[in-house]
Amino acid sequence: MGEMRPKALVVEDDAVTRTLLEQLLQSLDVEVDLAIDGEEALARLLAEDYHIILLDIMLPKMSGIEVMEALRRERPRMLGCVIVVTGLDIREIRSLFPSVHDTISKPVLPRRLREAVRSCLMRPHTSEATAVDERITPA
Repeated sequence: MGEMRPKALVVEDDAVTRTLLEQLLQSLDVEVDLAIDGEEALARLLAEDYHIILLDIMLPKMSGIEVMEALRRERPRMLGCVIVVTGLDIREIRSLFPSVHDTISKPVLPRRLREAVRSCLMRPHTSEATAVDERITPA
């Protein structure tokens, strides 16, 4: 039995950018789920474990900032899987959410995204251990 492929969630409302991010991840043999707004993203993030979360900030219904705030409350360890992809000031996002894995400016440079994804996949990730830790960590 082979190893499971890493799984990513791409949260992007722009169809062209969403397709580009999806194709880049697939080229790295990553299984990809898509969300077009913050509410859909949060529902998926609370229901499943992801190795990588590519998250835009300017989203309909719920911003990427609100998604990360909800993750900080509900599944804080998942913030370490987030790669923020945005046209906004990445320094400000870094100061608000220092535990996110990386921040990438738009327009996305494919080489930069591949580096961030590979780096994210290299860090230890065991979803079962994470789930146990989240249950025993005091709120």
